Amino acid sequence: MIYLLKHTGFLVLCLTLSLLRTPLLLDAQPPQKDTVTLDVKPSQKDSVALDAQPPQKDTVTLDVQPQDSVVQPVKKRIKIINSDLTHLIETDSGQMSHMKGNVEMEHNKAILNCDSAIMYPNNFFEAMGHAQITSGTTTVSGDFMTYDGKTAIVWGTITYLIDSTATLRTAKVIFDTETEIGQFDSDGTIVDSSRLIEAQKGYYHSKTKEFEFFGAVEADAKTYVLRSDSMRYNTNTKIFLFSTRTHIWTDDGYLYADRGWYDSHNDLMFFYENSYILSSQQEIFADSVYYESLVKKGKLYSRVQIVDTAQQVIALTDFADFDMNTEDFLMQDNSSVITFDDKDTTYMRADTIISVKIIRFPPDSLTNDSINSGIDSVQVKTSTTKDSASLATTDTTNIVADTAKFAQSDSLSLATTDSLGSATTDSLSLATDSLAVVPLDSVYKELFAYRNVKLYRKDFQLMCDSLYFNDSDSIWKAYKNPIVWNGRKMQIHSDSMKFIIKKGELHQAVFSGKAMIITPVGNNLDSVRYYNQIKAKNIDVFFHNQRVSRLDGEGNLQTIAFSMADFSVNKHEAASVKMLFDSTENLRFLSYYTDVTGFNKPIILVKENEIKLDGLDPKFDRRPTSGAEVVNRIIRPSERSSREKIRKPAFPITTRFNDIEQILYLNNSDDLLDKKEDENDL
Repeated sequence: MIYLLKHTGFLVLCLTLSLLRTPLLLDAQPPQKDTVTLDVKPSQKDSVALDAQPPQKDTVTLDVQPQDSVVQPVKKRIKIINSDLTHLIETDSGQMSHMKGNVEMEHNKAILNCDSAIMYPNNFFEAMGHAQITSGTTTVSGDFMTYDGKTAIVWGTITYLIDSTATLRTAKVIFDTETEIGQFDSDGTIVDSSRLIEAQKGYYHSKTKEFEFFGAVEADAKTYVLRSDSMRYNTNTKIFLFSTRTHIWTDDGYLYADRGWYDSHNDLMFFYENSYILSSQQEIFADSVYYESLVKKGKLYSRVQIVDTAQQVIALTDFADFDMNTEDFLMQDNSSVITFDDKDTTYMRADTIISVKIIRFPPDSLTNDSINSGIDSVQVKTSTTKDSASLATTDTTNIVADTAKFAQSDSLSLATTDSLGSATTDSLSLATDSLAVVPLDSVYKELFAYRNVKLYRKDFQLMCDSLYFNDSDSIWKAYKNPIVWNGRKMQIHSDSMKFIIKKGELHQAVFSGKAMIITPVGNNLDSVRYYNQIKAKNIDVFFHNQRVSRLDGEGNLQTIAFSMADFSVNKHEAASVKMLFDSTENLRFLSYYTDVTGFNKPIILVKENEIKLDGLDPKFDRRPTSGAEVVNRIIRPSERSSREKIRKPAFPITTRFNDIEQILYLNNSDDLLDKKEDENDL
């Protein structure tokens, strides 16, 4: 053991002496790579193992850190390229240089210029008068500057950071020449082409050409002005990216979102999280909004609510595609429309709702081009692009590419698809019935609803597969298994239906093809056993004060009517019938026409199949009972009043720097004038 200790101590002493030039670290961490381990085993004296296993018992470990991690490399000296006059001053710490006139230096590919400078022995210098540093494509200039070989601090009355098309004005800029990142923390404003942004503090990443702004951010982005808590802007792509509460104003409206981006070069925008749009006539809520300003087309995603005060309409959906030029729109996914008139409110829902604007011209003004254009304007298809998550990217370098792909999908561009079903053809052809009353040279709107359609009004309720509406004549048309209820007393079904609205009230209903009307006998629908029935090829019903006043049926007419006064049943067949009702919808006149047959029997003597016409299918339990049931959404209250009070950007920082620049310009002009006068005096 004594022998082992002697030899081990000697070896340690020798290694220690050889490492005197390398300072050892106190409180070092467990050995990492480049660690020398001395594994001294009793059976092998004087053995040295490199890269040995973790030391066990009787093992001595020396932690020798790499020399680079202990001794900093010698910094590259700042190179003096030019100075009109240089004074060398010897100090205890080394030689100090005082330079005057057209001073120019270079360090790590950065060029530094100033009127005068003091270079200290530790590679640190101070610059005064027209101080400027250029690193890569970025130039920072001001009245004064300090530089320590890595970081330049430039300040003055106005300090400028200029890169390509962007110019930042602020009081002080801290610029890191290694990362090429500039920082300002005392108010700044940038101008890039026709775009203006100001903020309380921010950063500029020269390598990516991107600004970051924080605190009272205001921007003028060509067609929009913005205000936010924070924002990013790329001078190459001209894209604004924001991730906090952002307010946006246009010439005729206001927008808001918690997150999103705006491509000011292509006039594209995508907002997500609590998006809101306000115009003079519309108020729109949505989770996400995509909009192309140049073509005035856009898409709305998730929890969409559109309030149009001019049209007295509220639209609710989870996806909407719209065209501001043609005023066409398409809604999908749990879509609803609420319309208001003088007498009643109509609630409607469907899987897909489409509205198109129709313009009719006088015959002599129609050309082939205008006809083709008109055809294009009414051709519609459902959208298949509804993934807003693909747009919610924060990488501004990829946003333009993503936008281009997304914009290729135009869900309001071409012809109808199979998803709309055969009802499209029927509704378009039957819609021409109403065109005869539309004057030439007029504008009106048509609305199409498809799949799982429900409608509620106080005077009638409706279910069908597809529905058409023309606002020029206020006619509704329903197709494919339509069922309509007039309160709790009447159910009607037929192959197709047409409803004519006059002065805000239901005036006439036309039921075509296998039309059948049923009314329960008794007031308790849960225990109804008998139904009055009218069946015909076609049935016309007229209304007055929201009540049935007249009924005409023709073609293979069949009727079954029960009398609870004498417990009898009347069954008749004829070519046609006319019925008149009083103000309480009680029958006051009945007349059958042509080939009338039938019977009147006590109910107890009638067989079950004799009192049920083919097609009897009461569905009173499926009748919509309220507008809220049809819409099944919470309607958000208006925020118009509070939104209109939000302060627009006033750009106070920019105004202040403009005023300072004006004063500096005037002072410089006075100095030049005084200098010229002095020269003339000489």
